Amino acid sequence: MSGTGLKILRAVGSHGATLALLGLMALVVAAGLAFEIEVADWIVPPVAGLLVNLVAGLVGQATLRAQPMLFAFHAMLGVLALLVGLDRLTALNGHVEVVEGAMFDPALAVVEAGPLHPYALDQVAFVQGGFEIRYLPGMKRRETVSLLRVPDGAGQWREARVGDDDPLIVGNYRFYTSFNKGFAPVITYTGTDGRSVTGAVHMPSYPLRDFDQGNAWRPPGWGPERAPVKLWLHLPEPVYDPNTAWTFRKPSNPVLIVIEGEARQELLPGQAAALAGGGQIRFDELRAWMGYTITANLFNAWMMAVAITACLALAVHLWGKFQSQPAGSPAGTGVRHAE
Repeated sequence: MSGTGLKILRAVGSHGATLALLGLMALVVAAGLAFEIEVADWIVPPVAGLLVNLVAGLVGQATLRAQPMLFAFHAMLGVLALLVGLDRLTALNGHVEVVEGAMFDPALAVVEAGPLHPYALDQVAFVQGGFEIRYLPGMKRRETVSLLRVPDGAGQWREARVGDDDPLIVGNYRFYTSFNKGFAPVITYTGTDGRSVTGAVHMPSYPLRDFDQGNAWRPPGWGPERAPVKLWLHLPEPVYDPNTAWTFRKPSNPVLIVIEGEARQELLPGQAAALAGGGQIRFDELRAWMGYTITANLFNAWMMAVAITACLALAVHLWGKFQSQPAGSPAGTGVRHAE
């Protein structure tokens, strides 16, 4: 390699270039926190620059090439940076709410995926069963146990227990329970044509928003020119006491309040009422819904393996330096005292 090329490599792989790129990365992260920009899009240039900086340092620094374990450590850092970039390009993160007794619907999931993510969320299937959440006094949430029915691959269904730390794993996807859960009145709307449609209306998270258990609902067939019906869930019986331990449960005596303009009707489970805008609404029952976080990281295992390899290489390098240190010589000097 020519002298000019070597000088360029050393400049690109210098500590000064490393510090400059790290500073740029810190600015991007700070901007993301301050202005809520999409950090993943802006972090790519400094990460790519650091990768180039590392490769240039490996090629241009003779001291690294002369020490195999130190070279291996830095090489693993470069591979790790590459894997992190690939992970961001192929990862998926999202969340979804699934009501008791219902099948997971990927169309209801809110997700953000990298441009190279091999989307297969539509191949995930499970049915939400019941769930149990324990709270300690002071509204401290403990473990969550959600029961799911999952295809076993042999035409049958198996039960799976999912929690905050015990995910449902389907292919590359992991589903974890979250703090987000609540109630969902199941209602049947019968239009003026006699056709009936049954569905669940998710109320806001409970008990996080216990003061705001209402939602707007537009009956099937109602156009945007017609105001939606307001549904309010009234819970006469207290579901929890913040000063004692309790377990999340559905109330035994819910009341669904249907508000249409100035008209207000109260429905118990099984009761129905006519709507002024046409049709009839029936409050069938009250169910609960559970919120899940969805993640897919295709390179997690590889990143862990590379990180462990890097740590082992650095440990071997430092152990060798320690072993080669002459007894009685000042630490880090490597200079033998004259006899």
